[in-house]
Amino acid sequence: MRKTLLMIIGFCSALGVTVSAYALYLHYQTTGSSFCNINELWNCDVVNKSQYSEILGIPVSALGVLAYSFLFYVSVHFMRGRPIPKYTLELATGFAAFPFLFSIYLTYIELFVLYTVCLLCVTQQALILIILISLIILWRHYKRNPELVAQWHSRA
Repeated sequence: MRKTLLMIIGFCSALGVTVSAYALYLHYQTTGSSFCNINELWNCDVVNKSQYSEILGIPVSALGVLAYSFLFYVSVHFMRGRPIPKYTLELATGFAAFPFLFSIYLTYIELFVLYTVCLLCVTQQALILIILISLIILWRHYKRNPELVAQWHSRA
């Protein structure tokens, strides 16, 4: 179960890095348009180039690249059989919770302020939700079965 959850986290994180990097590329692109500019409701450029696409001058997609990279590193590091310290699992879960909560805020902005939805953003929201759920399951499993800690440490 541990390895499967870590593989899910790793896969979703790698995909998140890719989607975020593409959104970052689109954020700075000055000509052309994205493949996900389908109509007025589904338009990545409106969202990705709006005033809400940056925090203190840093594109949200750049923060996504960093967050997903960290989660990918954590998953690969522990997939190699290294023990997962409780504090690291709690930190990673909390770390994933923040982008998820922030994505809820951004979804509100998309739907009720910009009146358009970004396909790349929805993809990232789904990925961070899957990662967060996987981390919560892993953390709860770890918490309910303290004997696994010894097994995980002996495999390292």
